[in-house]
Amino acid sequence: MSEPMTDASFHILLVEDDLSVREAVARTLRDDGYLVQTASDGQEAIDAFPKDADLVIADLMMPRVDGRSLLRWIIRNHPETKVILMTGFGTIPQAVDAIKAGATAYLTKPLDPEELLLHIQKALEDKRLRQELSHLRGQLREGWHYRHIIGRSTSMRKVFFVIERAAAVKTTVLITGDSGTGKEMVARALHEAGPRKASPFLALNCGAIPENLIESTLFGHERGAFTGADRIAKGYFRDAAGGTLLLDEIGELPLGLQSKLLRVLEDGEVTPIGTTAPTKVDVRIIAATNRDLEGEVKNGDFRQDLFFRLNIVRIDLPSLRDRPEDIPLLTRYLLDEICRTNAFESREIDPSLLAAFEKYDWPGNIRELKNTLESLVILSGKHTLAAGDLPAKFFTLPVLSEGPEESEVNLEKLSKQAILKALESCRGNRTEAAKQLGISRRTLHRRLNDFGLRE
Repeated sequence: MSEPMTDASFHILLVEDDLSVREAVARTLRDDGYLVQTASDGQEAIDAFPKDADLVIADLMMPRVDGRSLLRWIIRNHPETKVILMTGFGTIPQAVDAIKAGATAYLTKPLDPEELLLHIQKALEDKRLRQELSHLRGQLREGWHYRHIIGRSTSMRKVFFVIERAAAVKTTVLITGDSGTGKEMVARALHEAGPRKASPFLALNCGAIPENLIESTLFGHERGAFTGADRIAKGYFRDAAGGTLLLDEIGELPLGLQSKLLRVLEDGEVTPIGTTAPTKVDVRIIAATNRDLEGEVKNGDFRQDLFFRLNIVRIDLPSLRDRPEDIPLLTRYLLDEICRTNAFESREIDPSLLAAFEKYDWPGNIRELKNTLESLVILSGKHTLAAGDLPAKFFTLPVLSEGPEESEVNLEKLSKQAILKALESCRGNRTEAAKQLGISRRTLHRRLNDFGLRE
């Protein structure tokens, strides 16, 4: 599980008319490492809206400009900014409307700090992923992309092949892969390459909606179906009629809804809350997950019959570590983008940098690659980026036992290996190798003498 993203560079605008609530929530966010700006109502937020705001957390009921109006204004003027709405007396229709209007989440007060922080992390993760994937949508040489998905490796060409074959049919597709591998981009490619491209493409994050709202969000409800249902809601299935519906994070769908989803997939009909009359729907379903659904089935957390129904055509997106031949292309492209975005002079790449990148595990996939490059550009101050500029984590050696009877690590052997690895990555430059190892050049020279490795 990745560490929560609480970098102070993430800018949150908190809009709340109740001073005590505003101060308490702001304190929670700042204590967790976020940069927080506050406003007392929607109009004040609009008047002083920060251009670099990543996320807005706004109360629904406020004087002058309420949360719903603020949401619409943000979507028009700052579409990349995520919005979380909160209210002290919310209803299911209000929440459904907020989610469909573009809110990332809808929370009720008093806020649970852990729940709030979890939704913030999800919102910012989604924003980061979309921004980083958008960097890969440029014009690249033929064979390096398929409908804006970058890759020339064998594993990615297999993905392109499956997309091409599956795009023309209505068959359900299951997309699996680690966070940051581009599952939504693949879903969009399936939609845009097929006969439904002129119809809606809707994506629903199953993990971002409270459990009591999911059924209405998916299938809709009739007027008067429950308290507060003062008008008909069509639901995502009917809104996506004729097009494609991506059910992202399908593994987080509650078991009770899984059986109803299976019935819809089997019958091609939805039954809105408040009626027993089913409605025919023509929607192409794509599901995506970073979970091990087979394992979830064995544990009883995911229905086996639904898994079989979703897993008709499967696209397994490889992690970055599994397609090292794509790393040079991605490195060059992302580095150029970073320099253009920040008005920096173009940087060159030393071969040692790519060699180090190709040996690294990349648990954060493309996101980690981009952040690493941005850090190098800002901190190194060099025209050519080399392995010697990388942090120590890129050269951490695994602790391996030479046999089952050996319980202690040979520290001298590991020290020698680390020094040799640093010298290799720095092409024999001892000053750079010492910097990489975090020791002085004199200490490096002494250790080389200890190992019998002289000039």
